[in-house]
Amino acid sequence: MNVHSITEVAGLIGEPGRIRMLATLLDDKTHSASELAMAADVSAQTASSHLSKLLAGGLIVAERQGRQRLYRLRDSDVANAIEALGALASPDKPAEVPELRFARSCYDHLAGVLAIAMRNQLLKRDALRQVQDSFTLTKGGERFLADFGIDAVELRQLRRSFAGKCLDWTERHHHIGGAVGAALLSRFLELKWLARMRKTRAVRVTHEGERGFEKVFGISCRTLGK
Repeated sequence: MNVHSITEVAGLIGEPGRIRMLATLLDDKTHSASELAMAADVSAQTASSHLSKLLAGGLIVAERQGRQRLYRLRDSDVANAIEALGALASPDKPAEVPELRFARSCYDHLAGVLAIAMRNQLLKRDALRQVQDSFTLTKGGERFLADFGIDAVELRQLRRSFAGKCLDWTERHHHIGGAVGAALLSRFLELKWLARMRKTRAVRVTHEGERGFEKVFGISCRTLGK
């Protein structure tokens, strides 16, 4: 463990304006400097300084789109760290926006009450098992995903965590991250079970989703969290 490197990252994340920017980037989208300045409530000049430091620290990356420079998180590891810090920082405080607590994107996978309920159902059915730092799929779990339109074999070939544990900011339990978590959220959006809400990481459950989550996962979204 490199204590010096940890100190440097902690210093980057610990500044209020920069953590607001990083939290905004948890939606797995690219954002302009002006959007991030607004999210952080800082001037354009201050935002530019923050972004330069985050780029140098390797927490974000930038890409060109025409004349505009857009920013996003480096990868899901950064997102997981930010989500985990949120859980540690507010152990007794509920989410200020109820929709964020119920269901939201955590970079490219699902978080919130709905994500934990889904995890619990998969564990209960022995489709998913917990190991030290991650989840693992059973053979039954692989068949379940295949029936749901997700190829676990293809996911294992990706150069990323397969089914990593991500500490949920609001629920303080681990939801499913990694390739499996990303594939599940992508499938929910594809089936129109979930719909993204504008200008927020929250996602809402559609009528199709209410029926789908109950039929496939045994989750009653109307009573969940009540």
